[in-house]
Amino acid sequence: MGLSASQARLLTITARKSDCEYQSMRYSHQKLSLSRNMTDISNEYQNALDATKLVYDFYGTGDKTNPLSYNLMMTPSELNGYLPLMLSDNSGKIILNAKYAAAAKAAGIPQEGLGCLPSSGTRDAFIQGMAASGLISQDAADLYTGIQYSQTIGNGSTDLATVTTEKMTLKELLDRYSSGELCDVTEYGWDSTTMINAFSKDPANANANNHIDYVDLMNGTQTIADRDNEPQASVSIADILEGNYSICVGTGLGVKEDERNNGGAVRAVANLDIWDWMFEELANMLGVTGDSKVQSAIAYATSMTQNLINPNNGFYKYEGRTKEEGDHFHRVNGCMLGQAHQDGREWGTNNADFIGVVEFSNKHIDVGKGKRRDGVSINLTNIAKVFLTYFAEAIEGIGESRYHVNNDSPSNRRVKDSVLMDINDQHFTFDIMVNEGVNTDQTLNSGFYDGIFNQICINGWRENINIDDSDYMQEMLKTGKLLLNTCSDDGYYYATNYATNTYIREISDEDMVAKAEAKYNTEKQKIEHKEQTLDLKMKNLDTEISSLTTEYDTVKSLISKNIEKGFKRYDA
Repeated sequence: MGLSASQARLLTITARKSDCEYQSMRYSHQKLSLSRNMTDISNEYQNALDATKLVYDFYGTGDKTNPLSYNLMMTPSELNGYLPLMLSDNSGKIILNAKYAAAAKAAGIPQEGLGCLPSSGTRDAFIQGMAASGLISQDAADLYTGIQYSQTIGNGSTDLATVTTEKMTLKELLDRYSSGELCDVTEYGWDSTTMINAFSKDPANANANNHIDYVDLMNGTQTIADRDNEPQASVSIADILEGNYSICVGTGLGVKEDERNNGGAVRAVANLDIWDWMFEELANMLGVTGDSKVQSAIAYATSMTQNLINPNNGFYKYEGRTKEEGDHFHRVNGCMLGQAHQDGREWGTNNADFIGVVEFSNKHIDVGKGKRRDGVSINLTNIAKVFLTYFAEAIEGIGESRYHVNNDSPSNRRVKDSVLMDINDQHFTFDIMVNEGVNTDQTLNSGFYDGIFNQICINGWRENINIDDSDYMQEMLKTGKLLLNTCSDDGYYYATNYATNTYIREISDEDMVAKAEAKYNTEKQKIEHKEQTLDLKMKNLDTEISSLTTEYDTVKSLISKNIEKGFKRYDA
């Protein structure tokens, strides 16, 4: 072989040998990487052997089939005893997923909470918001809003609501009430003799002649009960609201032309026990208990209506008239009503347009001829409407309601100057108790959501879009970043570590262990196969490198001999 060819061959062998050594180094590094991977999956497998998960064992039977999840805690079921388990952050705010958060926003509950419990209207908006976000169906929402809002759940009580309410107009309410479907109806027993005796001589005015000729109960122009014909009768709230009922009082003869006889009768009307019956019956008819706003509205209506018929506030005091101004006439709250018959009863039917007492003063010049008869009357139907009007006004908001009673002064107390609740009114609906009994699925579910509503109103809330992920939620609980809010035996919610809850158990996560073992075995086989492949490749490279090294030495020796021969030739 020529010198040049030998040198070219030597360079080729050197390059190939360097490449093989480089490949061998790469395979060696890959083996080191596989070794690190093997260490990692071994550590992962070892850690998985210590992995735990949280399960909910409500019945205490050792059941491991119910992993603790947000859905389990925040959906009513037997597993949670129909009492929500809530999560909170370290500031006490309740953690809500996207759907619950949408319902809270729909109800206008700020994230910092309200610091108190609002009205049933806000609660109903929250329930409807859950339907809009897809948490519950619309039919369920309509059903739950018809069940009385339970403000005490999680706020001092664990007893769920057992009262169902239904929205109805005044006419629907009266129909259900009159039939006895809602609750017991109490009628007022009218007795004319008892009524006359109640109008005894007024002790506040010893000189007044307060002799009472009659105290009649009338419905429009129809006499329901009087002293001479039908002294007794029964009347219900439904009768009064559906009719035009009045109390008419005739006060007898006056002794002087300029003297009025109605002072004692005015005071006696205000003190009749029929008012206590009426106010109590109206309050019972509304039938809603537990809602502070409704109870406050009933108290407001009672107080305002009582004030209206108070003799110091509610009666127009008629000043004397002469014969020239009319032998027989009467005034109502300062408004002339026109002629009245001598027997006094017809004037009692002219009070339908007025709120409060109609005071009749017949100033006939011939006093001694018995042609003078004074009296008072009051429209019971209007007073009942006034009560319901004040109630509706309080519910809708005083100053904002469409209903109002004009009671600025006696002369303005006319029906046309007010907007009273009428039997045919379709605008206002009452929340009426229609059922009371043992817990049902519906009331249990309703009470469950009331418990959540109460807590977010009191403590505030925070949205977490990842909370539906059970693994994420459990990890947040285990690391203490979230706390578990549980209703205690005293009926209040307390935030504690999950480990204090007797229904939650932390067990070995066998599923995770099995998955980790399967992964470990699979990855180990892959690594071992790769290592075997690399070992074979490295062995082949070592063989090739050894061969190249031998060839390299041979070629190099040949080149050296050729050079040596050349020098000897030239030396010769």
